[in-house]
This record gives sequence, structure tokens and C-alpha cells, in this order.
Amino acid sequence: MFDRELWLEIAHTVTANPLRTALTGLSVGLGIFILVVMQGLGFGLQHGVESTFSDQASNTIWVDTDRSSLPYRGRAVNTPIWARNQDFERLTQEVSDPPEKSIKLWFWGSLFKVGNKEGNYQLYGVQPDYKNLNGIPMTGGRFLSQADCDGHEKVCVVGGGLVKQLFEDQGVVGSYIEIRGVSFRVIGQFDSPSGRWANNSAYIPASTAQRLFHGSVSAVWMDWIDQMVLSTGDLSPTDAAAMAQDVDWDLRNHLAVHPDDQRGLSVHDNNEDAAMFQRIFLGIRLFIWGIGGLTLLAGAIGVANIMGIVVKERTVEFGVRKALGATPGSVIKLIVVEAVALTLVSGSCGLLAGVALLEYGAPMMQHEFFSNPSISFDVTLVALGVLVVAGAMSGFFPARRAVRIRPVEALRSE
Repeated sequence: MFDRELWLEIAHTVTANPLRTALTGLSVGLGIFILVVMQGLGFGLQHGVESTFSDQASNTIWVDTDRSSLPYRGRAVNTPIWARNQDFERLTQEVSDPPEKSIKLWFWGSLFKVGNKEGNYQLYGVQPDYKNLNGIPMTGGRFLSQADCDGHEKVCVVGGGLVKQLFEDQGVVGSYIEIRGVSFRVIGQFDSPSGRWANNSAYIPASTAQRLFHGSVSAVWMDWIDQMVLSTGDLSPTDAAAMAQDVDWDLRNHLAVHPDDQRGLSVHDNNEDAAMFQRIFLGIRLFIWGIGGLTLLAGAIGVANIMGIVVKERTVEFGVRKALGATPGSVIKLIVVEAVALTLVSGSCGLLAGVALLEYGAPMMQHEFFSNPSISFDVTLVALGVLVVAGAMSGFFPARRAVRIRPVEALRSE
């Protein structure tokens, strides 16, 4: 039940020393404010990194070949190393059994034409599983199917950036686009969160890309590939690392690549990156809670000191109250409610200030590796609750000591 007299007395006590009250409230509000802002910045960094690397599933192995950097088994330095379809089939059938897999070919700066509009964009030849392996978010139509690859179909899936520039955001699914001088039917559209680079690209069946663009160069090398992507499924990080080692050993043996040649053959395990980022984010969260916790502790100590001073100043008053029949509980209640009110109001102001700063400052803080700084209200409210409890305790113990003093002794202390 609302006790009007109690709150009027608390208001009188608080306003009697405005500077002391303001400084105490500032220390409490600043603690919550710093915690909220740091938490928001930490989540902003996490969101930015996750968005940047969201185009690759964490449970994948990426295999790239390039030019040799070390001589080995008759291969000279700086000679091309080509992986072929048969290498991919051997890896996925004999060396490992990935639940999802895809080869990848790329053609930089390919010419795209739609009517009288044209532009140079990235073209990739992939297989159906690549959609999940690379996290491609479809916004219309469908992705490539196995039937498209088996039939060497001239179909493509285009990115949102390409659509805006060549199609002017009109419906593109079912229309035709000329790619490298060949007409393709658009069957789907995607919009990647990774940004402009990823969206200024298109995907076609890998088999079609090999037949049209590699076969025109040399029938002998028609089936060479640029990259292999293998899913590790539900394997543990240790088993995924073992799978990557098996893939690395097999390809180095069959392609004659020196064991120390990292440029000629690169086998990258994204599971390791995911584990590393998790450790980094955990460290950031622990750092935030460490700094925020110390700030909150400083605020709680400030409240405790102030309430100790308040209780000492009002010792005579408490003695008079007890002499007039006030119970110890009523005196303790007065001090505890005052401490809780002070910390709750100050903490709420700090919370609102932190949220406002993140809300209005977020658009100015957007970056490739930093986006959408937000806070966890559950965690912040818990911190506010802990601070309120600390304030209550800081008022309770001094008040309990004061009410234990006999009225006569309290009056003599004056």
C-alpha cells in the first residue's frame, strides 16, 4: 500500500542535501550507463564480424589451388596447380563423405547485358549444395538444382546489386540475361548481407560453366575447378580438423604439391575460425562484464558510504523516534526504501541514457566490421536489479546498527 508520509519524508531527506544526492545518483547512473554502452559496442562488433563472414557456413572446409611456391616431384616453382572433377569425386567418395559439397569456378569481370544496359560482374559456377555451404539468402525464385547441373542448363541466379543496376528492381525471375555472350534464363534472386561485392554477382551450374567457358579454351582442361567446398556436418572440431588433414594429404599426394607449399594448395577449416571467433567474443563479453561490474561496484560503494553518513547524521532522530514508540522495523524500512529509491531512479536514468546513445548513435557507427550495436535488456535489468539490492543492503546494515542503540545513548551522542 502506498505510504504518502513515508515518501514525503524520503523526498525531504533527499532534497535536503541536493549536491550529495546528485553525486551519489551520478555514480550509480554512470555505472549502468557504462555497462549498457560497452555491452552495445561489444554486440555491435560481434554482429559486424558475423555479418561479414555470414556468407560461409562455419562447418565447412574450403580447398583452393594456385601456383606452386616450392619445387616438388618434377614440378617447378610458379607453375599452375589444377584440381579437376575426378579429384573432387575421389575426395567426396573415398577420402571423406561430406553431407553437402560443391565445386566452384569463378570468372572475374564477366560482361552482363540486359537490353541496352550492361556491366561487369562476378560470375560463379557452382553446384546445388553451394546455397547452404555459402549461406545464400534467396529473395525470389529458386537456387540451382541437380537437374540444372546434369542437363548443363543455361540458367542463373542473380544478386540484388546486379538486379538494381540492370533490371531496375523489376521482376527478374523468368527473364533472360546475356552473360559472356551467352543467353541465360534467370531462375532466382538473392540478397546477401555481406554487402555490395557479394550482391554484384551471379551463379550458374558448374557443369554449364565448364562446358561453355572452359571448353572453349581447351577440351583437355574443361573439367578443371578453382575451389572445392565440403561440409563437415555435425563433426566435432577435432574430427573436422582430422577431415581437413585427410583432404590436404590426399590432394598433395595426387597433385604433386610440396607438404610445406601453402600457396600451391590451401585447405581452410572454417570450424577453426568459428571456434576462434567464439573465444574472441567470450573474451569481449568477459571484459565488458569486468569493467561494468567494477563500475557498478563503485556505484554501490558510493551509495553505501552515503547511506552510512545519512544514518550517522540521523542517529539522534532515530533515538527520538524510538522514544516516541517507533519500531526498529519502521526505521529500517525508511532507510532501505530511501536507498532503493535512489539507486532505482539513478540506475534507470543511466539505462535510458545508454539506450538513447546506442539508438541515435548506431547509424553513425555502421562499419563493415561493426553494425547494429544493441543490448540485452534481460542482462541489463539483472544488473539494475543487483544494483538495487546492493543499495538496499547498503541502507539496511547501517540502519540496523543505528536502531540497536538505546534511545538514551542516541540522544547523548548529540
